[in-house]
Amino acid sequence: MKKILLLLTISLLLSHSLLAQNLTQNSVDKMNAVLEKVIEAYGGADRINQLQTMSVQFNDANFAINQSRRPGPPWDENKTSGSSHIDLQQMIFVTNNKSESPEQNFNNTTIINNEQSYQVNKQAKTVIPIAQPNFLNTAGPFIRVTPIMLIKQLMQRSQSSHYLGEANVDGRNHDVLSLVMEVGPAISLYFDQKNHMLTRSERYIPAFGLIGYRFTNYKEQAGMPFNQSFELIINEEINMKRQNLSYTINKPITEQTKYDTSFNVLPIPEPAQPDPLGRQEIADGVYLIGGTGTYAMFVEMEDHVIAVGGTAGIPERINLLKEVVPNKPIKYGVMTHHHSDHILGAQAYADQDITVVSAKAHEATIRNATDKPKMKLKTIESEHIFKDQVRTLKLIDIGPTPHSENVLVAYLPDERILFAADHFGLQSPGNITPAGRNAQEFAKALKKNNINANQILSAHSPIIATDKDLAQSVKMAQDTNN
Repeated sequence: MKKILLLLTISLLLSHSLLAQNLTQNSVDKMNAVLEKVIEAYGGADRINQLQTMSVQFNDANFAINQSRRPGPPWDENKTSGSSHIDLQQMIFVTNNKSESPEQNFNNTTIINNEQSYQVNKQAKTVIPIAQPNFLNTAGPFIRVTPIMLIKQLMQRSQSSHYLGEANVDGRNHDVLSLVMEVGPAISLYFDQKNHMLTRSERYIPAFGLIGYRFTNYKEQAGMPFNQSFELIINEEINMKRQNLSYTINKPITEQTKYDTSFNVLPIPEPAQPDPLGRQEIADGVYLIGGTGTYAMFVEMEDHVIAVGGTAGIPERINLLKEVVPNKPIKYGVMTHHHSDHILGAQAYADQDITVVSAKAHEATIRNATDKPKMKLKTIESEHIFKDQVRTLKLIDIGPTPHSENVLVAYLPDERILFAADHFGLQSPGNITPAGRNAQEFAKALKKNNINANQILSAHSPIIATDKDLAQSVKMAQDTNN
């Protein structure tokens, strides 16, 4: 009996092993068969292998999903123009991006060219060397949105690719192959079974969700098809539309690696320092608490505390506050504005039965950000003053700004301390750059609302800026534009 059971077990294990081998081999065989047709559709192996340099001119329309000036759709559309240039043999990559929307203000170039790599700000007329250039990381986003580059990757990395199955997309059957690039999560590539063109791809990133890419409107150039249109879709919402205006292939891109020698070359910045969770006492009973790029201000009143800021990690920040203010409850938690990264704290405040405070225009967004239908919510039209025997705290809606139609700042007039989100902040001490549109309008709004702060706290920086820093930043922008 034992001998029979042993034979049955061995037989079962062998059958499972053969089944696994057959499934894997079938997947590889099917993948190679599909890839062969794809290579032919894209001009053949010789043409694809000979493609070593490429330049693309494009126009983009970026949609600010959950980051628009208004709390709901239609989302703001920010237009940009740019170009990308790649040399696969020399591992050179250059990308240019310029704002074409009045709400934004940038004209930047990134040059990855081994030791001669730079960040160029054409508006500020500055050049910053890149200490540790990484061709794969920087060129990766361009490769992922360029079908012919993905086909080259698939040819080079076919040994790690598999056939995932069939799918119907827009009424047409597709073969789906996997591609594992050197950097980033695996990508699923969808090829139309009739013409073998890549029409879409997908990859999953835990922090963002499902990232989709759509490729349409192919036109032939030098015997190879190039898509003229592209869409980036995040969790089923269109995040960007791109029109590729022109392609140049197998021409030197050396000229693109040069910059205006009259620009001011700045020193290589110090490496980013770890930013652990920490607490700063800005004034008696006024704390800035946070880390990893998100901060909240906590203000002691006579018998309670007011928290200002709703970015990630509010429970941990509250715990740090309790170490120094153990006997006063937090009564209010202020949301500065409706953007998705600034309302995460609403749930944390509601869970502790803290009254959430927001601009009136953001009431629905704040309520939808929690699972507490009966949460305590106080809304503000233009200004509200909290005052007791200890201090005065003003919440002022300084909107509209280019960033948000309504945005609350917290101002302590006696201490001359201001907490604001997303309009002005320093990423390192003394690192003052020309003010963008947000910071310029922020400075005007402070003057309009009689806010005379000499310390400016940011929701995204541990560095305490001053009114002089803001004034210098605005002046730098004015000098650049003149």
